[in-house]
Amino acid sequence: MDIPTAEIVCLGNELLIGVTTNTNATYLGDHLTKVGYEVRRVTCIRDDLVLASEFFQEVFERKPDLILVTGGLGPTYDDIQLEVLSKASGLDLIENKIALGQIQEFYRKKNAELTKDRRKMAFMPATSEVLKNYVGGAPGCYVIHLGIEIYCLPGVPTELKDIFSRHILPRLKDKNNGILYEKKFQIFQSIESQLAPFILSIKNKYSELYVKSHPAYKDKQGIIIHISGLGEKAELDVSNAIDELQELIRENIPDIKIESLVD
Repeated sequence: MDIPTAEIVCLGNELLIGVTTNTNATYLGDHLTKVGYEVRRVTCIRDDLVLASEFFQEVFERKPDLILVTGGLGPTYDDIQLEVLSKASGLDLIENKIALGQIQEFYRKKNAELTKDRRKMAFMPATSEVLKNYVGGAPGCYVIHLGIEIYCLPGVPTELKDIFSRHILPRLKDKNNGILYEKKFQIFQSIESQLAPFILSIKNKYSELYVKSHPAYKDKQGIIIHISGLGEKAELDVSNAIDELQELIRENIPDIKIESLVD
């Protein structure tokens, strides 16, 4: 089956200088994968209009089905996400009345005035659909350019998660109808290189499945193996692949210890 593709673009100098850990990319990548998208790139870019707009033009040339952009929707001088998108796409920014109303409401509740800097957050591409931010002041937005769906999100994790879970995730589920089937297990008393030929054998047999091994991070013991796939046939294939891989490992490494894992 054809799997829709996605890229995640994160704007912010703080992500590049070691000040902020990019938890947004992890969150978005996990959820996109689970609703059937192949996340092909996660990129962090400085708050630089020229650099970032040139990068977006490169992304447009790759033509992913979906782009999620984070960071740079706020009121400060270096919050330039939509300016970058405008420069890269040629879409003019206009003051969006719906966005402006949401911003006015947010600051009115805080007994704060609508300054020029705060009003800046209402300027969006002319064709934008506003995504209400129930946590912070900066609304998100949705726009289509060159047939690519683009969702613009704030960088503050609580705000990003609120907009994504309320407005974006339900749409992606309905649109894609992709269901990720995944199983994983943990292996003890072995090393990854010892398991490599057995993993490759299963991957070659089930070429449409994703088969991945890595060291166990939480307890630093053993090897974790994930097998996942998308589509109606994937559930059965994943179960069969897990059973066959475990049998293959036990046949070749008799004393091995295997435990199933559930999230």
